[in-house]
Amino acid sequence: MARLSFGKGLKEKLQSAADAAKTAAKDAKAAVKDVKLPDVDGVKAKVKDVKLPDLESVKAKVENVKDSFQKKSQEKGEDTGAVTVLSTHSALKIVYYLMAADGEILASEEEKFDSVGKELDPGFAEHKAQIVQECRAQMDKAMDSSDHYDVLQDGVEEALRSSRQTADSLITPKLLVWDLLTIAYSDGEYDDSERRLIKYVVRKTDIDKAVFLELESSILTLMDIERELAWIKTTNKPYLTIEAMVNELADRRNVIFESVKDLILL
Repeated sequence: MARLSFGKGLKEKLQSAADAAKTAAKDAKAAVKDVKLPDVDGVKAKVKDVKLPDLESVKAKVENVKDSFQKKSQEKGEDTGAVTVLSTHSALKIVYYLMAADGEILASEEEKFDSVGKELDPGFAEHKAQIVQECRAQMDKAMDSSDHYDVLQDGVEEALRSSRQTADSLITPKLLVWDLLTIAYSDGEYDDSERRLIKYVVRKTDIDKAVFLELESSILTLMDIERELAWIKTTNKPYLTIEAMVNELADRRNVIFESVKDLILL
């Protein structure tokens, strides 16, 4: 019950942040229309200089979680059957399967895969070829397009099962799900097959449903804020007119980041 209560409270906090962000954006648009000041040269360049937190910076903040979970698992000295940590090798295979869920792996997704791989695995450059080869061998088992999702799900299940037998670098299921959500939204689309596969990972790793829904809500709110920031940065109005709006949205985004970090560590 404590986790559900926490989820409810966080949801209210996120909704409040989202509402405030939308209100701030509307005020920004109205303010921009009413301001009758001459444009200032270099406004866009100045706005770009405003320091905003990186969407993936939360990963660095929770890096110590891996060691904590690894130590707890070793202290227990037993396999309860629950997936509490995953090897980075298995996690990256699941990431690759997710990218293939909509039927096509785009070049932008390949770049995202490389970025996540380097963050999770210091030896990713040496391991990438093997990971991709194993994933493609699994995907080739599909006899036609109707088998595509089932084959990917089987691959995810195998990756989760084999992960408990591996002692290399680790990642927690919640952090993996956050990575999956950021990748799923990286192209601006959240395909039904992508969500279905992520929900499968959530069930198989026994992540609380409320936690998953909060993470999903958080990424949606962050995307809304990103779009508002992108819109504001395209205006040619004086920097002082929009600086406060940019900073306000950045503050809202920081609140969500902190909530996500707490949720992953919960």
